[in-house]
Amino acid sequence: MHLKVGDVVQIIKGQDRPQTEDEKAKPSGRILRVDRDSRRVIVEGKNMVWKHLRKSEQNPQGGRKQREAFIPAANVMLWNEKAGKPERVHYKKQGGKKVRYFKSTKTQIDE
Repeated sequence: MHLKVGDVVQIIKGQDRPQTEDEKAKPSGRILRVDRDSRRVIVEGKNMVWKHLRKSEQNPQGGRKQREAFIPAANVMLWNEKAGKPERVHYKKQGGKKVRYFKSTKTQIDE
């Protein structure tokens, strides 16, 4: 998968994608979790859903809590700080290790 925890990304598809030119010039958020099996990610502060809580000793009244939900990894792109836009990620072998780099600028992504 081309994404890792801590990567800064922009959502390119769905309800949380940037709508204005101002929003398109900045990233959507940071990745909090990656599920490689289902190829989904959680982006900080995006795709918020309500989690309904059952009554318990810790929470005697029950209630609702808002939290982030998973987004398909295909709907987000890695943010290139130098170019100021989201870009595609490719791989190459370098010193016996697999490294990620941006397709258009050919710059390596710092791990």
